[in-house]
Amino acid sequence: AFESDLAAHQDRVEQIAAIAQELNELDYYDSPSVNARCQRICDQWDSLGALSQKRNEALQRTEKLLETIDQLYLEFAKRAAPFNNWMEGAMEDLQDTFIVHTIEEIQGLSTAHEQFKATLPEADKERMAILGIHNEIAKIVQTYHVNMAGTNPYTTINPQEINAKWDKVRQLVPQRDQALIEEHARQQNNERLRRQFATQANIIGPWIQNKMQEIGRISIEMHGTLEDQLTHLRQYEKSIVNYKPKIDQLEGDHQLIQEALIFDNKHTNYTMEHIRVGWEQLLTTIARTINEIENQILTRDAKGISQEQLNEFRASFNHFDRDHSGTLGAEEFKACLISLGFDIGNDAQVLNRSHTHAVRGLTVFFSPPFALFPFILPSLPLLFSSMLSCLNVLLRLPYLATSTLWIVVVFLLTFQPLSPHPPPIFLSPSWFCLSPADLVEENRNHGC
Repeated sequence: AFESDLAAHQDRVEQIAAIAQELNELDYYDSPSVNARCQRICDQWDSLGALSQKRNEALQRTEKLLETIDQLYLEFAKRAAPFNNWMEGAMEDLQDTFIVHTIEEIQGLSTAHEQFKATLPEADKERMAILGIHNEIAKIVQTYHVNMAGTNPYTTINPQEINAKWDKVRQLVPQRDQALIEEHARQQNNERLRRQFATQANIIGPWIQNKMQEIGRISIEMHGTLEDQLTHLRQYEKSIVNYKPKIDQLEGDHQLIQEALIFDNKHTNYTMEHIRVGWEQLLTTIARTINEIENQILTRDAKGISQEQLNEFRASFNHFDRDHSGTLGAEEFKACLISLGFDIGNDAQVLNRSHTHAVRGLTVFFSPPFALFPFILPSLPLLFSSMLSCLNVLLRLPYLATSTLWIVVVFLLTFQPLSPHPPPIFLSPSWFCLSPADLVEENRNHGC
């Protein structure tokens, strides 16, 4: 605008110079005074033009400097913003509380942390480059005395903030290193506890299962006398009791695992709860089996039953217990009923009802007759009725003791107990009725 106004006055200066020239040509008497004044006007005009040119050049130079500074401000903002976000994210990650349960997880965190540390030199270069932009702006302002109003218009981030956050990141890195080292040591100790517990549990668990199977096998085998079986079982009981210190040691390891807040163990399928239940079942089973053998000995001595007869009873039950589980399933019990002369055919309802009655009533392995008296005394009328209805069967049986037990069986098959959940069947009526050869013949006659 100034140059335009200056150019507009150019004609007036030229007119003044032309008038002075014309006065000189007309020999004006005061020409020297006119010429001097015209010269001053022309000199001032030239000086004004020179000053205008100088001002224009200075303004153009300042404009270029300001454009350069603006570009530097923009570049600073473009690079400082993501770097600032990266530092904030890094500080958050470095202060984040990690929760791991395995060595693999802590190793993954350590690997990620090492990768992060490898990026720090490159990040430091970026920080120095950003600070270099700011220093270049300051140098331009100081060199050319550029008056800067305000701060960077493109961002509120300043070099002091960047340096403060960078120092914070550098302080958090060794702290994170120490935390990862401590957690790695803790996970190694946890893994040691897991393996220590698993090593013992993987031995104790199968040992308990094998002992349960051996006790069940001894209870249904026919090797030796009852006294031999009782001696064998008591030896088993002694060996089981002597195994208790290992259970206690496993309990101690489990306590350490709980204190370390270890909730899983991939090295074993056994938990302390499984081991406890199995151990209690083992103790209960061996005690119950010993008690049953003692009851059988008392029954044998009280009733005068020979060892051959006991072997017949066991053989009868084992004949129907095809899977050697110590219990009779539905199909096995069906074969037992057929061998006793019951015509049940394929009626599932009859079979299930008969099996349920027998399962509810027959709850001992080889109980002596006097063990069933508490059930018989309250129901003597029903018992005598059953005796009369089965008289024709009783006349064909070989000895009186077996006949008495058959009466009890018939009563129990018609007795409805109160419990809705039948226990497993441990007794077969055919023990007291037929010999093994007769059982085989009966089953062959019925197509079994």
